[in-house]
Amino acid sequence: MTVSDTEKARRSALLKHHYEVENNHDIDGIMATFSPRGEMHYNRQTFADPDSIKAAHGLIGLWGTDGAIEGGQNHIDHEHFTDDEVIVEGRLCGKHVLAFQGIEASGRNVELPFVAFYKFDETDKLVSERVVMNLGSLVAVP
Repeated sequence: MTVSDTEKARRSALLKHHYEVENNHDIDGIMATFSPRGEMHYNRQTFADPDSIKAAHGLIGLWGTDGAIEGGQNHIDHEHFTDDEVIVEGRLCGKHVLAFQGIEASGRNVELPFVAFYKFDETDKLVSERVVMNLGSLVAVP
């Protein structure tokens, strides 16, 4: 089945809105993009309820002031479409200020490349966000 241009435009607009509220560090806006039954998967870790999804975004630094990546901004470099999902090649940019995933803060500006898969339901809510992010640039270079 080929994804229609109308469906591509719908998914692209929903995705851009999700990134906009993430980049504005608006946790209420982020959570409003998710279905109540939505799940987030980050580097093979599952966050299967609203509280854990909210906490995961906070650990990264996409809301509040206690996240590992200060001033975090997600950038979409490329979008791809399957029958069910929109796939993003992108990067998270910001300053690494707190330990994250066992990697001590470097204090440096970092760019973390990722591939993410998003599935929206018929009510325009995220039911699945799966992110695979390369954390290599968090490691301080001697």
